[in-house]
Amino acid sequence: MSTDTLSTEEVLSEWRSGNLEDLVELGISAAKAAQFERGLIFLAEAYRHVGRDQHRLSGPLLSFYGLCLALHRGRIKEAAEFCWLGVEKDHFNPDVYHNMARVWMAGRSRRKAVEALEKGLALDPKHPGLKRLMAEMGMRKAPVIPFLHRDNPLNVSLGKMRKRSGEAKSPAGPGSPRTTR
Repeated sequence: MSTDTLSTEEVLSEWRSGNLEDLVELGISAAKAAQFERGLIFLAEAYRHVGRDQHRLSGPLLSFYGLCLALHRGRIKEAAEFCWLGVEKDHFNPDVYHNMARVWMAGRSRRKAVEALEKGLALDPKHPGLKRLMAEMGMRKAPVIPFLHRDNPLNVSLGKMRKRSGEAKSPAGPGSPRTTR
């Protein structure tokens, strides 16, 4: 949905209880359903109600707010800061690491996304969102020379050679005849 299709008043009219926890839950549910604009409206209102009372800010509120900010508005740097605050508040919650990883993926920072995924999976190896995102990203092989950074020209060259030699060995799969060149 585009920004001009949802009015803040319309969205907030769904929050009938007046209970702050319900407002946060509406925002988190919207974000989980990939309704990032709605989630942003709910969570921004919750953040506004909490105000400066840092003790009432939960890790999920902050991290899902960051996720919505990144995926709806594209404000990656600010979103990452909110996700980081969420991690600091609730560092044993794998959802906050999942949100952080998604924000970094939106910002095209694969290395930071992988770091967040690994931390989240260390907490909950069976977390479906973390596992799904890790599978989508794919895993890179270890650098050929592990004590050098993977961007080192030697590792880059050797990695390309390793890839070519792997492709040449078995293009059609095991047991099939190999062609000679």
